[in-house]
Amino acid sequence: MDYFALFNLPKKYIIDKFLLSKNFYKLQLKFHPDLFIHHSESKKRIVLQKSIEINKGYKILQDSLNRAIHLLFLNGFKISKEKVLSEDNSFLKKYFFLYEELDFLLKNNCDEVQIDIFFKKIRNKIDNYEKIIEIKFNEKKWDDIIKLITKLLFFKKIQTRLKQS
Repeated sequence: MDYFALFNLPKKYIIDKFLLSKNFYKLQLKFHPDLFIHHSESKKRIVLQKSIEINKGYKILQDSLNRAIHLLFLNGFKISKEKVLSEDNSFLKKYFFLYEELDFLLKNNCDEVQIDIFFKKIRNKIDNYEKIIEIKFNEKKWDDIIKLITKLLFFKKIQTRLKQS
């Protein structure tokens, strides 16, 4: 499924999120299951499936990482974290160092200032990767994009763990 086509958006890494939301709500007004309660069971199933597809597509396109993975998929590529990471041990060492730093901050009940500094450091890394990924998409440098996205996945995991703490 091409979610860019579903939401009538250009197939680009950077999208107009306002337009995405606008088109999402238009589709929901057209395919929301509550609008079909008096229809046949088969019609209800079809509409429910379409609504699920719309929600899934919206969620994917809202998130830059998932959007990048979807764009790669549409261009015939699939990410294999294991393959990419086995080729870059230096990145793994950096990642584990950051993860140890995070564990230290969380286990030692560090103050909010220290945690905020760490969060900003991770956010900056994510922002930098996203800028580079945008450039690489424009250049259609697929192998570079795959490597960058794989690394971005790790920083997003750290960010998620921070937000949960």
